[in-house]
Amino acid sequence: MKREVVRRETIDADLADLRALCLVVDLGSITEAARTLGETKGSVSRRITRLEQALGVELLRRSPRRVQATEDGLAYRMRVGRALELLEDANVAVQQARAKPSGHLRVTAPFDLGLSILAPLSAGFAERFPEISLEMVLTEALLDFDAHQIDVALRATSSLPDSSLIAHRLLLLEVGLFAAPAYLRKHRPVRRPEDLSGHRLLMAQTTRGHATIALQPRDGGDRAELRVRAAIAASDYSFCREVALAGAGIALVPEVNVRGDVEAKRLVPVLKDHAVDGAAPLYLVHSGTRFLPPKIRAFRDHLLDAFGVRGRRA
Repeated sequence: MKREVVRRETIDADLADLRALCLVVDLGSITEAARTLGETKGSVSRRITRLEQALGVELLRRSPRRVQATEDGLAYRMRVGRALELLEDANVAVQQARAKPSGHLRVTAPFDLGLSILAPLSAGFAERFPEISLEMVLTEALLDFDAHQIDVALRATSSLPDSSLIAHRLLLLEVGLFAAPAYLRKHRPVRRPEDLSGHRLLMAQTTRGHATIALQPRDGGDRAELRVRAAIAASDYSFCREVALAGAGIALVPEVNVRGDVEAKRLVPVLKDHAVDGAAPLYLVHSGTRFLPPKIRAFRDHLLDAFGVRGRRA
Protein backbone atom coordinates (compact mmCIF):
# COMPACT_ATOMS: atom_id res chain seq x y z
CA MET A 1 0.00 0.00 0.00
CA LYS A 2 2.85 2.37 0.77
CA ARG A 3 4.35 1.77 -2.68
CA GLU A 4 1.01 2.75 -4.24
CA VAL A 5 0.98 6.00 -2.28
CA VAL A 6 4.53 6.84 -3.28
CA ARG A 7 3.83 6.18 -6.95
CA ARG A 8 0.71 8.39 -7.01
CA GLU A 9 2.29 11.03 -4.71
CA THR A 10 -1.15 11.98 -3.36
CA ILE A 11 -4.43 10.41 -2.28
CA ASP A 12 -8.08 11.14 -3.01
CA ALA A 13 -8.80 12.32 0.53
CA ASP A 14 -12.06 13.98 1.53
CA LEU A 15 -11.44 17.46 2.98
CA ALA A 16 -13.83 16.60 5.80
CA ASP A 17 -11.62 13.61 6.66
CA LEU A 18 -8.56 15.86 6.80
CA ARG A 19 -10.31 18.41 9.00
CA ALA A 20 -11.47 15.61 11.30
CA LEU A 21 -7.91 14.36 11.68
CA CYS A 22 -6.66 17.84 12.58
CA LEU A 23 -9.34 18.24 15.22
CA VAL A 24 -8.75 14.82 16.76
CA VAL A 25 -5.03 15.45 17.02
CA ASP A 26 -5.53 18.95 18.44
CA LEU A 27 -8.22 17.93 20.94
CA GLY A 28 -6.78 14.53 21.78
CA SER A 29 -10.25 13.06 21.61
CA ILE A 30 -12.47 11.58 18.91
CA THR A 31 -15.51 12.35 21.06
CA GLU A 32 -14.65 16.06 21.36
CA ALA A 33 -13.82 16.28 17.64
CA ALA A 34 -17.18 14.71 16.79
CA ARG A 35 -18.99 17.20 19.05
CA THR A 36 -17.19 20.12 17.37
CA LEU A 37 -17.99 18.83 13.87
CA GLY A 38 -21.57 17.95 14.74
CA GLU A 39 -21.03 14.30 13.80
CA THR A 40 -21.14 10.99 15.63
CA LYS A 41 -18.08 9.47 17.20
CA GLY A 42 -18.35 6.54 14.80
CA SER A 43 -18.43 8.85 11.76
CA VAL A 44 -15.23 10.62 12.82
CA SER A 45 -13.55 7.31 13.62
CA ARG A 46 -14.38 6.05 10.13
CA ARG A 47 -12.90 9.19 8.59
CA ILE A 48 -9.59 8.56 10.36
CA THR A 49 -9.62 4.90 9.33
CA ARG A 50 -10.16 5.86 5.68
CA LEU A 51 -7.12 8.16 5.82
CA GLU A 52 -4.96 5.52 7.44
CA GLN A 53 -5.95 2.94 4.84
CA ALA A 54 -5.32 5.34 1.97
CA LEU A 55 -1.92 6.36 3.32
CA GLY A 56 -0.87 2.96 4.58
CA VAL A 57 0.32 4.40 7.91
CA GLU A 58 -1.06 4.57 11.43
CA LEU A 59 -2.01 8.16 12.26
CA LEU A 60 -3.52 7.69 15.71
CA ARG A 61 -2.72 5.46 18.65
CA ARG A 62 -6.03 4.59 20.30
CA SER A 63 -6.62 3.37 23.84
CA PRO A 64 -9.72 3.30 26.08
CA ARG A 65 -8.53 6.41 27.93
CA ARG A 66 -6.96 8.57 25.25
CA VAL A 67 -6.20 9.12 21.58
CA GLN A 68 -2.71 10.24 20.69
CA ALA A 69 -1.13 11.05 17.35
CA THR A 70 1.69 8.83 16.19
CA GLU A 71 4.90 10.44 14.95
CA ASP A 72 3.65 10.04 11.38
CA GLY A 73 0.23 11.33 12.40
CA LEU A 74 1.63 14.46 14.02
CA ALA A 75 3.83 15.27 11.01
CA TYR A 76 0.90 14.67 8.66
CA ARG A 77 -1.39 16.87 10.75
CA MET A 78 1.09 19.77 10.58
CA ARG A 79 1.36 19.60 6.79
CA VAL A 80 -2.35 19.07 6.25
CA GLY A 81 -3.11 21.99 8.58
CA ARG A 82 -1.00 24.35 6.48
CA ALA A 83 -2.69 23.11 3.30
CA LEU A 84 -6.15 23.64 4.82
CA GLU A 85 -5.16 27.17 5.90
CA LEU A 86 -4.02 27.99 2.35
CA LEU A 87 -7.28 26.64 1.00
CA GLU A 88 -9.23 28.79 3.45
CA ASP A 89 -7.15 31.81 2.41
CA ALA A 90 -7.97 31.11 -1.24
CA ASN A 91 -11.68 30.90 -0.41
CA VAL A 92 -11.59 34.22 1.43
CA ALA A 93 -9.63 35.87 -1.38
CA VAL A 94 -12.20 34.78 -3.97
CA GLN A 95 -15.06 35.94 -1.75
CA GLN A 96 -13.44 39.34 -1.28
CA ALA A 97 -12.82 39.63 -5.02
CA ARG A 98 -16.52 39.13 -5.63
CA ALA A 99 -17.57 41.50 -2.88
CA LYS A 100 -18.99 44.83 -3.98
CA PRO A 101 -16.35 47.53 -3.36
CA SER A 102 -17.54 50.00 -0.74
CA GLY A 103 -16.37 52.16 2.15
CA HIS A 104 -14.08 55.16 2.53
CA LEU A 105 -10.90 55.28 0.40
CA ARG A 106 -8.10 57.68 1.34
CA VAL A 107 -5.61 58.47 -1.45
CA THR A 108 -2.59 60.76 -1.32
CA ALA A 109 -0.66 62.31 -4.21
CA PRO A 110 1.50 65.35 -4.98
CA PHE A 111 -0.67 68.40 -5.57
CA ASP A 112 0.22 68.77 -9.26
CA LEU A 113 -0.37 65.14 -10.07
CA GLY A 114 -3.64 65.19 -8.18
CA LEU A 115 -4.91 67.95 -10.45
CA SER A 116 -3.52 66.68 -13.74
CA ILE A 117 -3.97 62.91 -13.31
CA LEU A 118 -6.26 62.01 -10.42
CA ALA A 119 -8.93 64.66 -10.94
CA PRO A 120 -10.18 63.37 -14.31
CA LEU A 121 -9.72 59.70 -13.34
CA SER A 122 -11.55 60.20 -10.06
CA ALA A 123 -14.66 61.32 -11.87
CA GLY A 124 -14.87 58.04 -13.75
CA PHE A 125 -14.04 56.05 -10.64
CA ALA A 126 -16.78 57.73 -8.58
CA GLU A 127 -19.35 57.00 -11.26
CA ARG A 128 -18.23 53.38 -11.58
CA PHE A 129 -18.09 52.70 -7.82
CA PRO A 130 -20.79 54.83 -6.15
CA GLU A 131 -20.51 52.87 -2.88
CA ILE A 132 -16.95 54.16 -2.32
CA SER A 133 -16.40 57.63 -0.85
CA LEU A 134 -13.09 58.94 -2.18
CA GLU A 135 -10.88 61.32 -0.19
CA MET A 136 -7.89 62.93 -1.92
CA VAL A 137 -5.02 64.19 0.24
CA LEU A 138 -2.88 66.37 -2.03
CA THR A 139 0.48 67.18 -0.48
CA GLU A 140 4.17 67.09 -1.30
CA ALA A 141 4.84 65.28 1.99
CA LEU A 142 5.30 61.50 1.95
CA LEU A 143 2.51 60.48 4.30
CA ASP A 144 2.90 57.31 6.34
CA PHE A 145 0.29 54.70 5.47
CA ASP A 146 -0.45 53.71 9.07
CA ALA A 147 -0.06 57.06 10.83
CA HIS A 148 -2.22 58.92 8.29
CA GLN A 149 -4.58 56.04 7.45
CA ILE A 150 -3.64 56.06 3.77
CA ASP A 151 -5.00 53.36 1.45
CA VAL A 152 -3.27 54.30 -1.81
CA ALA A 153 -0.47 56.70 -2.70
CA LEU A 154 0.83 58.13 -5.97
CA ARG A 155 4.54 58.82 -5.75
CA ALA A 156 6.88 60.29 -8.35
CA THR A 157 10.39 59.13 -7.53
CA SER A 158 13.42 57.57 -9.19
CA SER A 159 13.65 54.94 -6.45
CA LEU A 160 11.35 53.47 -3.84
CA PRO A 161 12.63 52.39 -0.42
CA ASP A 162 12.40 48.72 0.44
CA SER A 163 9.22 48.13 2.40
CA SER A 164 6.19 45.89 2.71
CA LEU A 165 4.31 48.13 0.25
CA ILE A 166 3.46 47.04 -3.29
CA ALA A 167 4.33 49.47 -6.11
CA HIS A 168 2.94 49.56 -9.66
CA ARG A 169 4.69 51.78 -12.21
CA LEU A 170 2.14 53.84 -14.11
CA LEU A 171 4.24 55.98 -16.44
CA LEU A 172 7.44 57.98 -16.82
CA LEU A 173 6.92 61.65 -15.97
CA GLU A 174 8.95 63.51 -18.59
CA VAL A 175 9.71 67.20 -18.17
CA GLY A 176 9.58 69.72 -21.00
CA LEU A 177 9.59 73.42 -21.86
CA PHE A 178 6.29 75.02 -22.91
CA ALA A 179 5.08 78.51 -23.75
CA ALA A 180 1.96 80.22 -25.04
CA PRO A 181 1.96 81.05 -28.76
CA ALA A 182 1.41 84.73 -27.90
CA TYR A 183 4.61 84.83 -25.83
CA LEU A 184 6.67 83.14 -28.55
CA ARG A 185 5.42 85.59 -31.19
CA LYS A 186 6.70 88.53 -29.12
CA HIS A 187 10.16 87.13 -28.36
CA ARG A 188 13.08 85.83 -30.33
CA PRO A 189 13.00 82.15 -31.35
CA VAL A 190 14.50 79.43 -29.17
CA ARG A 191 16.50 77.19 -31.49
CA ARG A 192 19.31 76.12 -29.16
CA PRO A 193 19.54 75.63 -25.37
CA GLU A 194 21.68 78.77 -25.08
CA ASP A 195 18.81 80.85 -26.44
CA LEU A 196 16.89 80.26 -23.19
CA SER A 197 19.08 82.79 -21.40
CA GLY A 198 17.25 85.61 -23.15
CA HIS A 199 13.78 84.44 -22.09
CA ARG A 200 11.63 84.60 -18.99
CA LEU A 201 11.58 81.17 -17.38
CA LEU A 202 8.82 79.88 -15.15
CA MET A 203 10.05 77.16 -12.83
CA ALA A 204 9.28 75.15 -9.69
CA GLN A 205 11.69 73.74 -7.15
CA THR A 206 14.42 76.35 -7.56
CA THR A 207 16.95 77.61 -5.03
CA ARG A 208 16.31 81.31 -4.51
CA GLY A 209 15.11 81.51 -8.10
CA HIS A 210 18.14 79.76 -9.63
CA ALA A 211 18.44 76.25 -11.09
CA THR A 212 20.45 74.15 -13.53
CA ILE A 213 18.76 72.75 -16.63
CA ALA A 214 20.32 69.84 -18.50
CA LEU A 215 19.15 69.18 -22.07
CA GLN A 216 20.10 66.22 -24.25
CA PRO A 217 19.52 66.32 -28.04
CA ARG A 218 17.26 63.45 -29.01
CA ASP A 219 19.52 62.66 -31.96
CA GLY A 220 22.39 61.90 -29.59
CA GLY A 221 24.36 65.17 -29.73
CA ASP A 222 26.25 66.88 -26.92
CA ARG A 223 24.45 67.42 -23.64
CA ALA A 224 24.05 71.04 -22.54
CA GLU A 225 23.91 72.28 -18.94
CA LEU A 226 22.61 75.76 -18.29
CA ARG A 227 22.60 77.75 -15.06
CA VAL A 228 19.42 79.81 -15.30
CA ARG A 229 17.40 82.29 -13.29
CA ALA A 230 13.64 81.97 -13.03
CA ALA A 231 11.62 85.07 -13.79
CA ILE A 232 8.87 83.47 -11.70
CA ALA A 233 9.48 80.56 -9.31
CA ALA A 234 6.73 78.60 -7.57
CA SER A 235 6.32 75.70 -5.20
CA ASP A 236 4.27 73.66 -7.67
CA TYR A 237 4.01 73.07 -11.40
CA SER A 238 0.34 73.98 -11.65
CA PHE A 239 1.14 77.61 -10.89
CA CYS A 240 3.86 77.61 -13.57
CA ARG A 241 1.38 76.21 -16.06
CA GLU A 242 -1.16 78.92 -15.30
CA VAL A 243 1.45 81.66 -15.65
CA ALA A 244 2.61 80.18 -18.97
CA LEU A 245 -0.98 80.17 -20.22
CA ALA A 246 -1.12 83.87 -19.34
CA GLY A 247 1.82 84.45 -21.68
CA ALA A 248 4.39 85.31 -19.01
CA GLY A 249 7.23 83.08 -20.20
CA ILE A 250 8.51 79.54 -20.86
CA ALA A 251 7.51 76.99 -18.23
CA LEU A 252 9.54 73.96 -17.23
CA VAL A 253 6.85 71.45 -16.25
CA PRO A 254 6.00 67.73 -16.55
CA GLU A 255 4.43 66.97 -19.90
CA VAL A 256 1.44 65.28 -18.29
CA ASN A 257 0.50 68.60 -16.65
CA VAL A 258 0.10 70.38 -19.99
CA ARG A 259 -0.91 67.56 -22.33
CA GLY A 260 -4.41 68.96 -22.79
CA ASP A 261 -3.05 72.48 -23.35
CA VAL A 262 -0.67 71.25 -26.05
CA GLU A 263 -3.44 69.32 -27.80
CA ALA A 264 -5.63 72.43 -27.70
CA LYS A 265 -2.65 74.54 -28.88
CA ARG A 266 -2.87 76.81 -25.85
CA LEU A 267 0.78 75.92 -25.19
CA VAL A 268 3.57 75.00 -27.59
CA PRO A 269 6.60 72.77 -26.87
CA VAL A 270 9.92 74.63 -26.86
CA LEU A 271 13.13 72.81 -27.87
CA LYS A 272 11.08 69.67 -28.43
CA ASP A 273 14.08 68.07 -30.16
CA HIS A 274 15.80 68.02 -26.74
CA ALA A 275 15.04 65.82 -23.71
CA VAL A 276 15.14 67.63 -20.39
CA ASP A 277 16.75 65.85 -17.43
CA GLY A 278 14.46 65.24 -14.48
CA ALA A 279 12.15 62.49 -15.70
CA ALA A 280 10.92 60.22 -12.89
CA PRO A 281 8.59 57.21 -12.79
CA LEU A 282 5.15 57.59 -11.27
CA TYR A 283 4.14 54.74 -8.98
CA LEU A 284 0.85 53.67 -7.48
CA VAL A 285 1.61 52.26 -4.04
CA HIS A 286 -0.59 50.27 -1.67
CA SER A 287 -0.32 47.90 1.26
CA GLY A 288 1.24 44.50 0.74
CA THR A 289 -1.41 42.72 2.78
CA ARG A 290 -2.39 39.25 1.58
CA PHE A 291 -6.06 40.17 1.29
CA LEU A 292 -6.38 43.55 -0.38
CA PRO A 293 -9.75 45.16 0.42
CA PRO A 294 -12.07 45.38 -2.60
CA LYS A 295 -12.12 49.20 -2.47
CA ILE A 296 -8.31 49.37 -2.84
CA ARG A 297 -8.25 46.70 -5.53
CA ALA A 298 -10.95 48.59 -7.46
CA PHE A 299 -9.01 51.88 -7.37
CA ARG A 300 -5.73 50.19 -8.26
CA ASP A 301 -7.23 48.37 -11.23
CA HIS A 302 -9.03 51.52 -12.37
CA LEU A 303 -5.71 53.39 -12.64
CA LEU A 304 -3.79 50.43 -14.09
CA ASP A 305 -6.43 50.10 -16.80
CA ALA A 306 -6.36 53.84 -17.47
CA PHE A 307 -2.60 53.73 -18.06
CA GLY A 308 -2.65 50.38 -19.85
CA VAL A 309 -0.32 48.68 -17.37
CA ARG A 310 -2.59 46.02 -15.80
CA GLY A 311 -0.51 43.10 -14.55
CA ARG A 312 2.80 45.00 -14.49
CA ARG A 313 4.60 45.44 -11.19
CA ALA A 314 7.61 47.56 -10.25
